[in-house]
Amino acid sequence: MNLQTLWGGILVITGILVILQIPAKFESMGGPNADNIFAKFCFYLLAILLIGGGIKKIYHQFYGDKEKDENNGQ
Repeated sequence: MNLQTLWGGILVITGILVILQIPAKFESMGGPNADNIFAKFCFYLLAILLIGGGIKKIYHQFYGDKEKDENNGQ
C-alpha cells in the first residue's frame, strides 16, 4: 500500500467523522449558537472537501498512472 493511498483513506475517514460529530457538538453548545447555520455550513463544507480530496487522491493512485500512459502513447 502506497503512502498516498493511506493518506487518502485517512482524509476520507476524517471527513466522515467530522460529519458524524457536527450534530453532537452543536447540541452540546446549547444556547443561540446551536442553530448557527453558517457555522454548520462551514463544518459540512470542510467534511465534504476532506472526503472529496481523499477520494481524488485514492482515485489518482489507482487510475492516474494508466491515464498518463495512454496519453503518452498518442
